[in-house]
Amino acid sequence: MFGFSLPKLLVLIALIVVVWYGFKALGRVNRKRQAQAKQAARDEATQIASEDMIKCPKCGAYTASLDSHTCEV
Repeated sequence: MFGFSLPKLLVLIALIVVVWYGFKALGRVNRKRQAQAKQAARDEATQIASEDMIKCPKCGAYTASLDSHTCEV
């Protein structure tokens, strides 16, 4: 009833190989997705917030806002 024949063993081995390589492929996809998320987080963290600087017409100093700037000249 539960006899082992060559075709049954070959099908079993083929199924094991398919499942094995399927899990390997899913692992690669997951690692790639994690690496992309890590890279995106790293890129976001390294971006520096910047403002345009305005040159004061009186003293020539650059400041973010002329409202808060007082010339010392």
